[in-house]
Amino acid sequence: MIAIDNLQFGYGRHLLYDGFAARVEQPGIYGLFGRNGSGKSTLLKLICGLLTPWAGQLLVLGRNPRARAADLLASIYIVPEEFHLPNLTCAQLAATQGVFYPRFSNALLNEYLAELEVPATARFESMSLGQKKKAAIAFALATCTPLLLMDEPTNGLDIVGRTQFRKLLQRPEHAHRAVLISTHQAHDLESILSHIWFIDQGRLALSARMDDLARLLQMGVAPDDDAARVQAGGALLYQERIGQQLAYVALRAHEQPEAEAAVPTGSSVQLELLYKALSLNRDQVLQALAPLREAPAAGETA
Repeated sequence: MIAIDNLQFGYGRHLLYDGFAARVEQPGIYGLFGRNGSGKSTLLKLICGLLTPWAGQLLVLGRNPRARAADLLASIYIVPEEFHLPNLTCAQLAATQGVFYPRFSNALLNEYLAELEVPATARFESMSLGQKKKAAIAFALATCTPLLLMDEPTNGLDIVGRTQFRKLLQRPEHAHRAVLISTHQAHDLESILSHIWFIDQGRLALSARMDDLARLLQMGVAPDDDAARVQAGGALLYQERIGQQLAYVALRAHEQPEAEAAVPTGSSVQLELLYKALSLNRDQVLQALAPLREAPAAGETA
């Protein structure tokens, strides 16, 4: 679905990406992480053809997105972090822009608006920032494009809105899509992500399935260093004080094959803690995760 090889791009004389490579070969929800200025938003714009790579190859659904072919653009939708909506109702937006997306569903749009509690007859000018964001999300989901790009979609949403957003992404009609979400709100999405990408120093430093991370890493809370080492069993990779306790990331101790099946997956990965570990102790964490980098999970490579 996405093939990026030896990508180079920057702004002015500043080289942002140098030799960036990545693959998305199967549907799923991909979380895109990296420190401020690492180029997450830029990568989404490159993928949908809003920016031109300096060098390298970037293909989406086998095509060059920068060529702006109408049929390819009808298969991609992006929700930027900052956007402007014309002063229309959601129904008017669907009538004027939904026609550009052959899989667009008015029925689904109305369901999503109802779930997100957005008034379908209200004009965008009268909506709050959170309601506008919800309306944009509802429209994006209703396009049913094979590829959906979202930049900080939970910014501006309250706690209930974030829960509603997660619920909508997990609906069965989105199972065929590849959804790339750039976010700093790791906790908002860790329960629904299937893959994570971590961008660092112009490259994709880590590309992994959440299930594989859960099998390789252990995360928890202990009263002190000694207790953390005993609980972890494997090498400690990162630790930080939280009040009177110590949160840690450790390499999971070797287990028998029959025990590995019992290792919790997906939700056992605390992404905020892993994000800090990758940002503040990058080399040691990436070395521990080398098996995932050397033998990428099906559906992606780094």
